[in-house]
Amino acid sequence: MVLDLRPTRPAPLITWRRSFLPAVTGLGVIGAPALAYGALRSQIGLGSLLLVAVGALGLFVPPDRLVALMAPAWLFAPMSAQALSLARAATWALAVGLLLRFVSGALPVRRAVVWLALFAAVLIVSLLHPAIAGSALISPWSDLVGVLCGLMVAAVAISAPPRPWIVAKAIAVAGALAAAFTLAAGQTDGGRLVTEGLNTNYLAAMMALPCIAALGLARYARQPAWLVVAAPCAVAVLQTYSRGALIAVAAGVGYLLLTNRTGRERALIVAAAALMPVLFGGFLTGLLFGARTTTELDANNAIRGDALRLALQVALEHPLRGIGYNMFPLYATDAPQIGYFINTHNDFVRLACEAGLPALAVFCMLLILAMRGRRGGSETVLRAVVVSYAVSLLFGNFLSSMVVSVPFWLALGCLLAGGGEPPPARPARRRTAHDPAAGCRDGRRKGSRHAR
Repeated sequence: MVLDLRPTRPAPLITWRRSFLPAVTGLGVIGAPALAYGALRSQIGLGSLLLVAVGALGLFVPPDRLVALMAPAWLFAPMSAQALSLARAATWALAVGLLLRFVSGALPVRRAVVWLALFAAVLIVSLLHPAIAGSALISPWSDLVGVLCGLMVAAVAISAPPRPWIVAKAIAVAGALAAAFTLAAGQTDGGRLVTEGLNTNYLAAMMALPCIAALGLARYARQPAWLVVAAPCAVAVLQTYSRGALIAVAAGVGYLLLTNRTGRERALIVAAAALMPVLFGGFLTGLLFGARTTTELDANNAIRGDALRLALQVALEHPLRGIGYNMFPLYATDAPQIGYFINTHNDFVRLACEAGLPALAVFCMLLILAMRGRRGGSETVLRAVVVSYAVSLLFGNFLSSMVVSVPFWLALGCLLAGGGEPPPARPARRRTAHDPAAGCRDGRRKGSRHAR
């Protein structure tokens, strides 16, 4: 035996990565009085100081819990100005915690984050270098900031994914409470349900996702009590009389019903759905569109059709960079075909005309990647949320609204985080003394060893 008497260098107890977060925390505690003094002298509002203070919580709360809290924070945001401030503070805390954890190495950077970064880069390039010169009448960054914040939520969900069941339950419960509060307030505009912070179409799109999450939990968790949670959201969607939200809910329900079914069962479900308008057409029309006249619906269709045709024309004329994100309303104002301020009312077409076809391709790739991977019950519920949201984008511009889109970004991040994971392997069968097969195998091994 040879002894190694050479002196060894002791291993460092704390590496720089592990000491990064405590060092930043210590500097923040030491510099807090100076920050408060400077803020008061410069007359920074108390709300800004509270935002910074809440942002510091991102260092102490586990990132997966912060991600799950995004759903109730933003679903309650339209209820009051204070709720909106809390939602922004929670997002700020998530951003601070994300940045410091990435720098310190506490969070890994997974490959799926590259697609989110690519999508953000394409949007920013289209805004900074549009195919045509834009106007300064509106802030071009106002809508893009909402998209970038949603991408950040999805990035944290990819790197520190919470359990899919927790995300689905958080979306369903928070949405049900928000829907109950909205129904109790009873604010309407032309007979359609609204809130102080959202018009009727945005409210309908927001309530559609918790409804789908609750219905998915009722089926795949095999707990019918979730139907009670879905009821306020469904009533709120019906009270908005939004056609796009109703189609989005139908798409989500269809995905939940058709997934994991045999071909015969799917055919029966589709046939039953096709017979519903035939048997109950008058009742369904009154229930779904009772507060809207035929004249209003026809005028709405004509306006949206004009905007859609102009947006498709712009997308074909400027396919690479587009005219700049959030610039179509001003373009439509100057266009002879329309002549007034209007959005595309279709986020897929908006991406194509404002950010170029590459932006649309990357976003569609994100949706495709989210629909791949494991096929468990929790993943199916989150995929139904993604399907419902994607269908709603055909009828509105919700991608830049955090209030509507946060459940989608959470579901997308969780699905992208688990998309590349193989299904869990079955545990090896343990051999016991009562296993006759094991006894035979052991006997053959012993016999062969004695024979040798």
